[in-house]
Amino acid sequence: MSYEIIYAKQFIRLRRTGEVIPIFLAGSNNCFDLPTSAHSKGRRARDWSNDRYYHRKGKISEKPAIILRNVDAELRRRIRGRHSPKEDKPSDVRNHFGYFASIAISGRGTRGTSFNAYRSQYSNGIRTALTIEELDKLGINPYLHTVTWGDQPTDGIPASVDLKTEAQYFEELKKWRAWQTGNGKGFYIGFHPLNTDTVLDRLRRTGREARRQARKAKTPIEQDHYFVLTDGCNNLVKYTSRGYRYSFSQSGGKRFRMEKEAEKYRQSLIKANRYKAEIWKVKRVDSPATFLV
Repeated sequence: MSYEIIYAKQFIRLRRTGEVIPIFLAGSNNCFDLPTSAHSKGRRARDWSNDRYYHRKGKISEKPAIILRNVDAELRRRIRGRHSPKEDKPSDVRNHFGYFASIAISGRGTRGTSFNAYRSQYSNGIRTALTIEELDKLGINPYLHTVTWGDQPTDGIPASVDLKTEAQYFEELKKWRAWQTGNGKGFYIGFHPLNTDTVLDRLRRTGREARRQARKAKTPIEQDHYFVLTDGCNNLVKYTSRGYRYSFSQSGGKRFRMEKEAEKYRQSLIKANRYKAEIWKVKRVDSPATFLV
């Protein structure tokens, strides 16, 4: 079975029109790159390219509300078009959407890609969209390009330019639209540098930097006590998918600045029916502690 794998996303936000350009790092499960120094055994091929599947005809960018409306319509279409209605229920299509649409989010597989997970690629992409100027500050530049094969003529194809501003994008788009009108061929938007890992690393760096800045913005508060959750002998550190971790010492347990915070967390464990949640009690520890608030 051939299907498309989504590895990452970065939408572009256009201030002038209030639209976005969905760009995904994606590729077929059946296509592989040649081995390189970074990937000695090779890996599945992938590249950054714009997606227009849920746009109105001929549009490169689209209003966020229209994209999400058309994504929702895609689910209804897949439910109506399922090959075995007696065997495949609508809930099967929703829960295993990737299998029916031949698409997978990296790490999930087609059956593990639910419709909600697929839709979140668009809703989260819209929410975290960056302007062309913001991308330029990260060292990432969109560019317009086309694909030619063999001895196909390349006369008249506009030069691909690294875009640094929104105004420049609309100027270049006008050139590519005029070229397309003359021959009917398509064109696409990608990212420079061409190394997909470099682009991905620069995008992730912004998230790490934002988290660092958020931590720096917090104010350290010192106090002569703190609170823990204890069962009388052990102190809760954290819950995991297989149970919980604990510490024999009070200083090694999860600390709370206020008693009401500890109690609120304890109640949330009980409400979520976490393993042995009822054994934990709030206890005050009279030792110095520092909290970032």
